[in-house]
Amino acid sequence: MAELLGALDPGVGGGSESVVISAVAGLGGVGKTALALCVAHAARGRGWFSGGALFVDLRGYDEVPVTADQAVLALLRALGVGDADLPPTADEQYARYRGELSSRGAVLIVLDNASDPAQIAPLLPGEGGGHRVLVTSREVQDSLPVRQFRVDGLAPDASRELVDRSLRRYDPGDRRVAEEPEAVRQLAELCGHLPLALLIVSALLRRRRQRSVAALVDELQAASDRVRALQFRGVDQYGKELSLRPVFDVMYARLEPELAWVFRLLGQAPGDSIGLGVAASLTALARERLVPLLDELTAVSLLTVLPGGERWVMHDLVRVHSQRVTVEDPGAHEEVAKARGRLLEFYYQLLMSAKAHVERIPDEAPRNYFHTREHALNWLDSERTGLLAIAHWTDGEDEGRPGSLQIALYLDSYLGLRRAFDDWATLAKAACETARRVHDSWAEIRLSDALGGALFRLRRFEEAETAQRQALQLSEGFSDDNAQAMTWDHLGLTLRALRRYDDAIHAHTRSLQLYAETGQARQTARVRVNLGAALSDAGRTEEAHNALEDALAIHVDLGDKEAEAAARDGLGTALLRLGRNEEAVTAFTRTLGLHAESGDWHSRATTWNNLGVAWQRLGLLNEALRAHARALDWFVNLGDPHSEAWARNNIGTALLGLDRPEEALSATRQALDLHREFGDDQDIAVVKRNIATILNGHP
Repeated sequence: MAELLGALDPGVGGGSESVVISAVAGLGGVGKTALALCVAHAARGRGWFSGGALFVDLRGYDEVPVTADQAVLALLRALGVGDADLPPTADEQYARYRGELSSRGAVLIVLDNASDPAQIAPLLPGEGGGHRVLVTSREVQDSLPVRQFRVDGLAPDASRELVDRSLRRYDPGDRRVAEEPEAVRQLAELCGHLPLALLIVSALLRRRRQRSVAALVDELQAASDRVRALQFRGVDQYGKELSLRPVFDVMYARLEPELAWVFRLLGQAPGDSIGLGVAASLTALARERLVPLLDELTAVSLLTVLPGGERWVMHDLVRVHSQRVTVEDPGAHEEVAKARGRLLEFYYQLLMSAKAHVERIPDEAPRNYFHTREHALNWLDSERTGLLAIAHWTDGEDEGRPGSLQIALYLDSYLGLRRAFDDWATLAKAACETARRVHDSWAEIRLSDALGGALFRLRRFEEAETAQRQALQLSEGFSDDNAQAMTWDHLGLTLRALRRYDDAIHAHTRSLQLYAETGQARQTARVRVNLGAALSDAGRTEEAHNALEDALAIHVDLGDKEAEAAARDGLGTALLRLGRNEEAVTAFTRTLGLHAESGDWHSRATTWNNLGVAWQRLGLLNEALRAHARALDWFVNLGDPHSEAWARNNIGTALLGLDRPEEALSATRQALDLHREFGDDQDIAVVKRNIATILNGHP
């Protein structure tokens, strides 16, 4: 509203030099007409257009659009020219139209729903008079001297408000929006926050007054064609049909054959945006040929280009329509199957390279597509939703192409690094079920182990153990010692978290034996770090210290900085338990630099927390408090409430030592609240004892 009113303001540019044309483009149903009329009424309300305002619906996307010759007759009548005074020829009618405008004060002319510049150009007023023209269209008007605006869907809050207002205007007692906020959120997402779709579902809810919003959500989710399901018998306040499919059908029908082909293939793109690489894979077109076609689809509002010009967004409902068009056209099935195969290959090749960078072993990738680890992570971040979506595809396996299961397997390191554990668990579970269904035991073994890893990070330890033991059971029929060694190691971590330390030690020992048989020094040393932590927790501290020192020496020799950091962290903890606090401080301090170098901020926060404990043991309470506070900030930012709880508990201990009991009690109670939500009984018991200590010392 504000931007359009600023463009229409007659005071801008002196008010009379030249005609200013503003054009509003956007997807059909996005609310261009409503916006234009609101702006026109607001402009008239400010007294800007003393000569009045004219409106004509050019019906540009109807079967028979209104021509400029027809529109000028309607405009002349609105200007007071009777039928008897109409000139006989079109040229004379346009001249009369411009003459009528020149004899008036500034006029606002709204040309709604234009589909062709030929509908607009003859209706532009002549020079002078301070007239303004406002055009709405589904296409940008770049052939005319216009100021172009784009309108997108509503924000989530505005979508909710639109539905609520539509229901309560009809029935002030309708409180479904307030009573079902989550269902309304889902409904707005299913509508793609498109105003026309939201008006349709509002009409459906008014008709079904006794039904819940959730019931309509279920209906739309189950619909084979959600776009077709979004229809209602009747019209809106502008006389437009309350149906979405015809709107999109018309936009698709207007595309040239090559553009329609690209549109169909882009509809197969997974994720919330389409990168140039994905578009090129789907279409097999070179960049110089592809980009102009993407620009054309953007110009007709079937795509939206993101800043930078390298990624595009297809509205969710437009994507649904594109896919439905493909399903309904048997001739398109083969082209889509080939496009999806190319996309799987594209993602697979780049993901292999990106995974190697994430794990800091880029030389082990068959082909290296990235310059640096940061470059690989940027690509993974930009393609994250697409990778997650394509990992759920299950076709193409029988044609020898890399399939969805491989994509799912290769995402583990990245999702772990980004702490996207819910995504990781959901993906691994679905991929496990797919592997089981297609009888791919090799993939099922690795995916069961990956599922266990995700569940472990979510602190769902019993479920993690079940998944990992399933992987071990499946692997018994395979002579893959590496897979078994990896799973035994992961199982050991889970058993340690369950405080079953003897079982954890057995699992890590078994992993060590298997890795040793295959001569893998790097992996053997990494398992020794985990074994050392389990030995330390089991009270076998001297053995833990020896195992961790051995592992540290190997990692230093191999130049494995990430594993060296883990070994030093474990060694510091063992030294604390041995009462060698100054050595522990040295170990933790050296570890901080290694974590900073690797960018592992969660491990760095853990080390700060451990360093704070060491400083407390040495009586350096102010230094300890600062270390715990720094760890706390990171844990909060990283969304780890369990570690946050321990940082708060340690802060409480340091504050108590500094004779600040009220602050200590507050910090420790916050820790208790977090442990009650995310911890276990033993965690809760420890913090309760600390609270009791504070209260007993300071009643």
